[in-house]
Amino acid sequence: MDDLHSRMLSAHEAQDRMALIKLYAEAADSVNDVDASCFFLTHAYVFALEAGVPDAKALHARLKHHGREA
Repeated sequence: MDDLHSRMLSAHEAQDRMALIKLYAEAADSVNDVDASCFFLTHAYVFALEAGVPDAKALHARLKHHGREA
């Protein structure tokens, strides 16, 4: 997770929304806790909405599957 965290920080510094979407989704997939996963998914979803990319629909569906309405 340290490498992922470093990549997230770099993407934030570069304001690379596409990388942030992928990295936060990766983080969501790497944890075994639903709440933590949804925390990361929410971030990925927000970045996807800001970027106006189709990934937002799939991320929203994942959140809804876990009972979160984003």
